[in-house]
Amino acid sequence: MLPVNQYMRTRIWALAWPVVLEMSGQMLAGTLVTAMVGHLGAISLAAVSLAIMVQMAATMAFAAAGTGAAAIISREAGAGNYQAVRSISGQAVMLAGALGTILAALGYVSSSVIFSVLDADAAVAELSSSLLRMMFLFTPLYLIMAVSNYILRAVGRTIDSFWVSVLNNGTNIVVSYLLIYGIGLPRLDALGAAWGTVLGQTLGGTLAVIMLIRSPLIGLRFSDVFAYRRNEVERVLRVSIPAALEQAAMQGGRIAFTFLLVGVGTVQFAAHQIAMQVESISFLPGFGFSVAAMTLVGFSLGQGVSHRAARYVRLTRSIGFWLMSVMGAVFFFFAEELTALFIKDPEVLYWGSLCVKIAAVEQPTIALNYVMGGALRGAGDTKWPMYVTTIGIWLVRLPLIYLFITVWKHPITTAWWITAADFLFRSGILWWRFETGKWNKSI
Repeated sequence: MLPVNQYMRTRIWALAWPVVLEMSGQMLAGTLVTAMVGHLGAISLAAVSLAIMVQMAATMAFAAAGTGAAAIISREAGAGNYQAVRSISGQAVMLAGALGTILAALGYVSSSVIFSVLDADAAVAELSSSLLRMMFLFTPLYLIMAVSNYILRAVGRTIDSFWVSVLNNGTNIVVSYLLIYGIGLPRLDALGAAWGTVLGQTLGGTLAVIMLIRSPLIGLRFSDVFAYRRNEVERVLRVSIPAALEQAAMQGGRIAFTFLLVGVGTVQFAAHQIAMQVESISFLPGFGFSVAAMTLVGFSLGQGVSHRAARYVRLTRSIGFWLMSVMGAVFFFFAEELTALFIKDPEVLYWGSLCVKIAAVEQPTIALNYVMGGALRGAGDTKWPMYVTTIGIWLVRLPLIYLFITVWKHPITTAWWITAADFLFRSGILWWRFETGKWNKSI
């Protein structure tokens, strides 16, 4: 028999690594499709990028319905109450389909207005709005896939959500390639990328539901999806609404952050974008350990052993902290080499490598932010991550960036130091909240 700590570490890694691979696949698909569209010219690239950005920003908040479902399902699974697991899973899928239908209708009729608000170039806005209208029509299937993946992870089946992602991303890459270039199929140019995206989501969503039906831990039935159970829906929404508001604050803050940085000039903004691309690699283990913490906390609380939940969090926090610290060291000592993978322009390379070095300093606090946030969400304490994210982004990061970048004209590196301070603030508050023990409550 394995020692307790070794057994717990094994469980953490077993949950985390499929999620890391899943996120890696998403990143790879996004990079390849972007490269394909880039060959069509600047207008097509800008239009597809904007359409995907808006769709993701709009759907992430609604997909947070899966957070509430996952917190409840992992706890019920820990308690061995698999009838409740099946019933709540059905209500969560139903909720995803209903919210997706509402969002599809709203997005379809308002897509042209969105790009006029964003003040996009006329040619870009016209193409992007037509792409977005088509993509919004498939929103119900995307949300069903996203929520189903939350459910699979909640019962510890992160390997299943990984295979859903493989089908989704693989379909996206292959279909986009065939339709963008017209290989054996009609050439659709930028529209081919949109079709690749939605067909991938359609097949991924279908496979995810099949896995929910076939899983011995869930055993979803269609009667669970189409039978409205008010108490269970309200229970899911109580936990999900703060998570949705957190995502809305995060996605809105990301867009505002980008607009505030445009004023630094073309060279520094390009350096910022490249540094973001480099740093995004480190988010992969962060999200993986966040899912592990979320699942293990919920499961342990369902078993009635809160001390084990706390022990899992501390182990996950330690693993995530040291792993991402090592990644930070790689970023710091190889900043120029990593930046040079994307661009050779000496001025962009200079500013980009400086930003990557600052990103290196952020890595330990990003790890803590991911793990502690995931732990609190797994316990159903979704309000505190919402409070901390909203305050950190909208009352700390964005006002300081407006002052230093827009008003006082500081260089792009100042924005990265402000972001590092934001992560330090947020991780510290989330750590404090966890150590109070007040997250251990019924949901």
